[in-house]
Amino acid sequence: MYTLEFKPRARRRLRRLDATIRKHILSELDLVCANCDTHRHVALKGKDRGRFRLRVQDYRAVYSFNKGTREITVHRVNHRSKVYS
Repeated sequence: MYTLEFKPRARRRLRRLDATIRKHILSELDLVCANCDTHRHVALKGKDRGRFRLRVQDYRAVYSFNKGTREITVHRVNHRSKVYS
């Protein structure tokens, strides 16, 4: 099991979301934490190289993980039209 950490920016954005979508995103992140070693991670390119995306309806969470410390860090959470800019 991996631990879940949020960057301050991601935590603030997550708090502003509707409660239903927030619960759904947190639920999906918990699944990634529980199955990180077998989960299919979708890698990003460009300025987000080394990070991955989690798709939850019209929202995206950009995260990275460290197998050594068994930690997942969420860098950004936002609508899909805004998360990569």
